[in-house]
Amino acid sequence: MKTSGFFLKTIIAVLAVSLIAVTSYAQKKKAPLQEVVFSVNLHCENCVKKVQENIPFEKGVKDLKVSLDEKTVWVKYDSGKTTKEKLAAAIEKLGYEVLGEVKE
Repeated sequence: MKTSGFFLKTIIAVLAVSLIAVTSYAQKKKAPLQEVVFSVNLHCENCVKKVQENIPFEKGVKDLKVSLDEKTVWVKYDSGKTTKEKLAAAIEKLGYEVLGEVKE
């Protein structure tokens, strides 16, 4: 009976240490989310649709808003997976000139 009690305590201790280690690792690995607003040469609703359908598939993109009236593309992204430069290049690859970054 003493052996099974010791065995159970050992298993609980190992699981607790493992849980703490995994949680600590996950917290360190997460890069902060960043936001960027690009001024983009958008002309029509089809331009907006094309950006909305393609940019979310870029690595690291978490959220996207496109405004035809303001001619802007707002992107929330994981800075550990992509950069502003890569996002701008992805928009330009779709055929739209990125005129610059809008500073808020």
